[in-house]
Order: sequence, then structure tokens, then C-alpha cells
Amino acid sequence: MHNVTIRIAQTDSVLANFDENLSRHCTAIEDAIKAGADAIAFPELSLTGYNVQDAAQDIAMHIEDSRLDELRMLSRKICIICGGIELSDDYGVYNSAFMFEDGRSESIHRKIYLPTYGMFEELRYFSAGQHIRAIDSKRLGRIGVAICEDFWHVSVPYLLAHQGAKLLFVLMSSPLRMSPGTGIPAIVSQWQTIAGTYAFLFSTYVACVNRTGNEDSFTYWGNSSLTGPDGRLIAAAPLFREESLDVPVDFTEVKRTRLHSSHFLDEDLRLFSSELERISWNNRPA
Repeated sequence: MHNVTIRIAQTDSVLANFDENLSRHCTAIEDAIKAGADAIAFPELSLTGYNVQDAAQDIAMHIEDSRLDELRMLSRKICIICGGIELSDDYGVYNSAFMFEDGRSESIHRKIYLPTYGMFEELRYFSAGQHIRAIDSKRLGRIGVAICEDFWHVSVPYLLAHQGAKLLFVLMSSPLRMSPGTGIPAIVSQWQTIAGTYAFLFSTYVACVNRTGNEDSFTYWGNSSLTGPDGRLIAAAPLFREESLDVPVDFTEVKRTRLHSSHFLDEDLRLFSSELERISWNNRPA
């Protein structure tokens, strides 16, 4: 596998309206299929909207729920990655990433780091994920998926990359922390730095998929992007409006980058693991 095209769907969502959001997803997916994309990725909680609060338990659905059948059907022609509220087998409620491919569905990541500070209160409504695992896609090869705040913790992309993921998706519902003003908002610059740094350090592609629109006091800024394995920005969607971004991913660039600079390949995982165990033991609660 050398070249694929992914569509980054920078979309808005209708808060707590699954049927309308599903309809919008299907329209976007059908358009991506017509355009010849191999995969399409949507933002965090794209099927439900972000600020659902107490409605999370009512909206949550199992990954095999029949209401997702239309996405399973469309996935026979394209790989679909989107965000939803998952009801697990033991009735936990998670902020999750779903993947649909070849008529099958899978919950591929449960958000681990749930922000509960300032304007955020996710721990009130969601359980935290407990695993960081790369996954295999027939169309994309081995990929990693994280959700928003997860990417503010270097352990997540680090572990995904060292499990063989050469393309990292981060699904986002990132709002402005304050009014946009006249310059580039600080949160936008911070995310650009994060994406470029991880792409360079781990010599992998990084696809940031952020949403747009407004929910209550939340304004989502978009600017979804693809960054190459050398840390350089390949393409970016505009701020504050919906946009479809079709971007090519050439996996031979990962090979070229790692052969040119082997810092990722030279990582000593055994040393890291043993030192982390030592630090964890020393920092254990008294």
C-alpha cells in the first residue's frame, strides 16, 4: 500500500439529533465515494454533537445498533471514521471513535483523557477509555485514532506510532477559549504546533479533523489539516466554516523520512519501559 486519498470532513453537527446528523453523514459519504476517496473521517462526536451533557446516556448506542446499518452499508465502498457516544456491553458510556469498513463496524478508540476543567465537564458524563491500540484497515493499512484531549498527552501518539501506525487521526471538537479577535486564536496555533511536532517526532502522517459551528456558548473553529511525516503542513481547511478536504497520503514518504532521519527508529522502547516502571513505582501513593 503506497497511495490513498482521505477526505477530511470538517462538518457541523446538530446537538443531540442523531437522525439529522446521520443523514448529513450519509450525504457526505456518498459524495466522497463519488470523488473516489478511500476513506472519510469526521470530527469528535460527529453523530451527536459535543455538548450533550445529561443526554449522553439516552443517546448512547452499542456499535452493533441497527441505526448504524446505513453506515455499514456505505462502508462497502469506503472506510468511514466518525465520532459517537458508545454504550458498551457492560453499559459504560464512552466518547468513542467508530470505524466502518467492508460492511462491518468497530469501536476503535474510547477517549482516555476527558477534560473536566474550565468550560469542559466530560468526566460527569463519560467513562474513560483504558486502551491505546493501533488498528488495521483494509484501505489505509495500520492507523491510530485519538480523540481531542488525548493528543495533549504525548503517550497516546507515541504508543500508536510504535505499534506501527503510519497515519494518525485525531478527531476533535475544539472550541475557542475566547473571542477570536483579529489574529489567529491561541488554541489554533497550539494545535498546529502539536500536529507538526508529533508528525515530525514519530515520522508519521497526522490528520486533524475538527468541527465547526456553535453549541450554546461553544464556537468550534475548524482548520482541519493533514501534516506529513517530515512535520510540514500539507493542507488545511479554513477557519469557522464547513469544508471537505481531499488529501493524498503517500506512505512511501514515511519510509523516505525515516531513512533520512532515524530518530523514531532509534527509540529504545525497553529503556523507556523500564524507566517508566521505576518512575511509576517511586511515585506510587504512600
